[in-house]
Amino acid sequence: MIAAGVPDPSEVRQRVARGRGLFISLDEAVTMPTATVTARALQASLGSDVVVFASPRSRGPVLTVLRLVDDEEATRLRPVLESLVAVFRRTAAALVEQMRAGMPPGSDDDTDYPESVRYDGATWYLHLHGEHCRFENVASGEVVEANIYVPDAVDPYFLLQYAKSAGSHGAVVDACVEGFHDMCRLLDRAGIAYG
Repeated sequence: MIAAGVPDPSEVRQRVARGRGLFISLDEAVTMPTATVTARALQASLGSDVVVFASPRSRGPVLTVLRLVDDEEATRLRPVLESLVAVFRRTAAALVEQMRAGMPPGSDDDTDYPESVRYDGATWYLHLHGEHCRFENVASGEVVEANIYVPDAVDPYFLLQYAKSAGSHGAVVDACVEGFHDMCRLLDRAGIAYG
């Protein structure tokens, strides 16, 4: 069910463009659960290259509609994306391995992790937070955010951050006009699991 005041899906599809999201304000009386149901219903009617989500606001919820990378571009970018994911996974695994090698034997305390590691001829500083560790190459600015328990896990936000900081994955970065949302779409289209 779509809440009152939301334009017809065909009008929404016509008004939303890549890099120019559409924002639809809902009435103050609309609750967030109703706004969420509306977002899902609108999403279902617009197709998989559009994402719709609801956000709270003091004057009533707002729906955000974003046009994502289309099927043709996702197909064209698949080999480049797969290469990016492979390099990311390989680098994350090596950095986590170096981090563990720098810990005192028998230690699993967060305070026992080294401040930095050496990998591929460079120093990488560590910032451990929960199950993730941010590794930053001090010379290049390259950032790898890795799950320390499952280093080959792919997080769309972290993968995009890596692609931007590594500087060698421009085609994927350029395709991610809508950031995280476009990266999720590319991963979905390529059949690459993420979490």
